[in-house]
Amino acid sequence: MNLTRHPRPRAWLAAIAAVLLYGGTAAAADLSVCIDRSSPTAAMDTRLAQAVAQHEHAMLQIHRFDGSGDDDGFDLDHFNKLAGHSCDLVLGFPIDADAHGAPPGLKASTPYGHTGFVLVTPSDSHVASLDQLPDGSSVAVTYQTTPNLYFIDHRNLVADVHLSDASSLRALAGHKVQAAMLWEPTVRRYLAAPGTKGRLRIHPLHEPHASFNLVALYDARHQAVADAFEQAIATMQASGRLAALLAPYARTGAVEPVRPAGTAWTRRSARTFARSCAGTTPTADKSRRHRKDDDDPLPALYTATQADLGQAKFKENCAVCHGPHLEGRAGPALKGANFASEEAQFHVRDIFTILVHNMPATEPGSLPHDDYVDIMAFLLQQNGYPAGQQQLTYDEALSSKVKLLYHGE
Repeated sequence: MNLTRHPRPRAWLAAIAAVLLYGGTAAAADLSVCIDRSSPTAAMDTRLAQAVAQHEHAMLQIHRFDGSGDDDGFDLDHFNKLAGHSCDLVLGFPIDADAHGAPPGLKASTPYGHTGFVLVTPSDSHVASLDQLPDGSSVAVTYQTTPNLYFIDHRNLVADVHLSDASSLRALAGHKVQAAMLWEPTVRRYLAAPGTKGRLRIHPLHEPHASFNLVALYDARHQAVADAFEQAIATMQASGRLAALLAPYARTGAVEPVRPAGTAWTRRSARTFARSCAGTTPTADKSRRHRKDDDDPLPALYTATQADLGQAKFKENCAVCHGPHLEGRAGPALKGANFASEEAQFHVRDIFTILVHNMPATEPGSLPHDDYVDIMAFLLQQNGYPAGQQQLTYDEALSSKVKLLYHGE
């Protein structure tokens, strides 16, 4: 259930951990930056680095890396250990506007731009939002990306999951789907190719986790470099040069989160967003609660038998990517405080929806419903939720608004 496989944000978790696997030590330079050559914003990041160096009258050293990942995956610890050894700044890092901060151990500059996921339609379509799509419309999404979650709140739409953005774009351009939800820089790069201009229209997605701020990451030892970078950005923004450098892939400044910190997320229609609500009915939740202690009750959503079956099915279908102990490999870890965190704001149905739409990677959605439920029970068990007497059902898992937080040691 890899939300983070390639360098664009996949729930912002671990993909950028590959940034400094380039290794080595930065060559002597006044400004040394890392740029992901696999990112659709690589050319924009390069222009920005060159402009900052020019503003600072500095010698620029660019270290290019491939952040697309490989079959072995990456660990955030590697990123922290290597930060500062290959460059002073990592440009183009996207931070979810609805989440918080940089990877642990690193610092982030003030956001200098923003971009995100967008709704894409054919140029002759009059649809400009998800709510305007007719019931039963097929919407292309890329495997493991955030927009997979939006089908929770738009149950009248049908997810058409593809393994790459290129495949999603081909489906839309070939009129096999009515719309697509994709990373905007990827769409912009596609539209820059010969013969594609005017074929598609881009619309904002007013959904949580659709907007991202772009920052430069740095180690605390490079605070002076980061301060100089921010001064250069401020000067270029005031002159209008920054907007030209970021176009068309991003816009200047920071974008505000969909919800204020500490409050429930709401949609424009005033309906409570799927990922911020309580569980099933209050009566059912109360009857199925297990009290970890007097102050910390946890819901018992599954049976021990389901978790045991889920462990075997996880090993068969998921362990090759996520590790036999959910520790992460090519896919991220599915256990622990980094996965089920307060900042991530995951709920059971969020994870279960991604599970049923995107897993297994070789054939998404191909497992029987009971298999997905048992695997979900195993994930709950491994993240500290107690077993109970009542079985978790497919419909309950698909609609459960219980928060998914790690309760282990």
